[in-house]
Amino acid sequence: MIDIQKEAITALIVAGIYLFIFLIGEAVRRLIPSNTEISRKAVHLLGGLTALSFPYLFVSHWSVLILSLAFCAIVFLAKRKGILKSVHDVKRKSHGVIYYPLAIYLIFLLSSTKPVIYFIAILVMTVSDAMAALVGGKYGVIKFDVEGNLKSLEGSMAFFFASFLCIHLPLLLLTGIGRIESVLIAFIIALLVTGFEAISLSGSDNIIVPLGTYFILAKLITKPLNVVIWQAEILLILIAAGLIMFIRPRLFKASGLIAMVMLNYAALSLCNYYWFMPLFLAQIMYYLLILIFVRYEGLEKVASFQVKVLLYIGIIPTFLLFVANAQKDHMRLYLPYLTSITAQLAIIGNYFVDYLSHPLKADKIFPMDEWRAGRRPAGRIARYHGFYPGGSSKHHRKILEIIYSTVTSIFIAGLPIYFYKTNRRFNSLIVVIIGTWIAYILNFMINKYYRGVKDDIFEYHRRFASAALASACVFLLQEFM
Repeated sequence: MIDIQKEAITALIVAGIYLFIFLIGEAVRRLIPSNTEISRKAVHLLGGLTALSFPYLFVSHWSVLILSLAFCAIVFLAKRKGILKSVHDVKRKSHGVIYYPLAIYLIFLLSSTKPVIYFIAILVMTVSDAMAALVGGKYGVIKFDVEGNLKSLEGSMAFFFASFLCIHLPLLLLTGIGRIESVLIAFIIALLVTGFEAISLSGSDNIIVPLGTYFILAKLITKPLNVVIWQAEILLILIAAGLIMFIRPRLFKASGLIAMVMLNYAALSLCNYYWFMPLFLAQIMYYLLILIFVRYEGLEKVASFQVKVLLYIGIIPTFLLFVANAQKDHMRLYLPYLTSITAQLAIIGNYFVDYLSHPLKADKIFPMDEWRAGRRPAGRIARYHGFYPGGSSKHHRKILEIIYSTVTSIFIAGLPIYFYKTNRRFNSLIVVIIGTWIAYILNFMINKYYRGVKDDIFEYHRRFASAALASACVFLLQEFM
């Protein structure tokens, strides 16, 4: 039985503590006006340390929800009134102050019977983030770009070591997990959340880091030592492969490769090889498309928005991975998962079909001087087949689009379906192909309706919405087929 009066009094006391923390932040800002990051991280750190006590203070999640909503309301009103500059006075665009209380509530709700996991997730979000910002801001020399935001290798290293200690020490002191398991689990999660933090945009690390810590920790602490060792080996292999791709071709930026490693590890660790295989095949196709796009867009254009592109491509597959991991029957989500990957690759690749179908664009990819030298006669082939204006280019372009979408579906989904499914393989592949066509048609219709909109983010949103609706259609369609 919940003592409502006691919960209310406790909530009021905690609210008073948070107001006092805001005052401390304002005092720090006035003392050090040249660096508002210090005052922001002071509020971040003190607020997080206070939140560590929530499982021991509150019984009902409603109390934490009310506190979180009150925190958001205060921050929102303060921003409109131009006060609490210790929190808001930041040059980059950030919604971290909104994600912060939301993350605390979600972790509290998820870990109602696991206070140690709550403690570790909030501790990582609180201490590691503050350490990364302070060390990176003062000592950061080696910088890397994430969609226009500069982050430092020194800050990421500080985040990693702080996260390792924030995970290892509580596991060692507050649980019965063995020492070797504790070290390996801390190492794996510290590496992963450092990657999450490195590629997070607009303050989203305040929700991605604690949720990522919670889900990975909740899974790993139930595994035997040999599985934990296998997870560490897989993560190191993926990181090594990413480093090779970064050093050699240099088509991917560090931020883009980190995002790919995170998604690949999620597929392998949360499910199995059959869920990783379509991702691997999709990345091969994506890499080949990038090699082609570089010919007419240039390396800078291709490399400029890798995190956002991979983020929108990976949202639906990642969500389905987590849902499948939480269910016993993985198979019901496998075809929608495949469709969420094939649909987006088909949409992305059909932009190349558009270029190949026009003379000036085709010759830009494969110049005629190369054709004369006996290399890559694509422009000549396009002219021969009548893809140029004045011929039947529209008709041929549609045929090319259908062929490409079908080939994409077969290439990415064919082998996984053949090895993973034990029956109705052909029907399953047909469902994925239909889902891919649905996504492409939806994307085309939205694009036609908003023809005047020339914005990269809108393009990502459009592709995301089309793939999401197609995956939902496949989920319903497989029930009948």
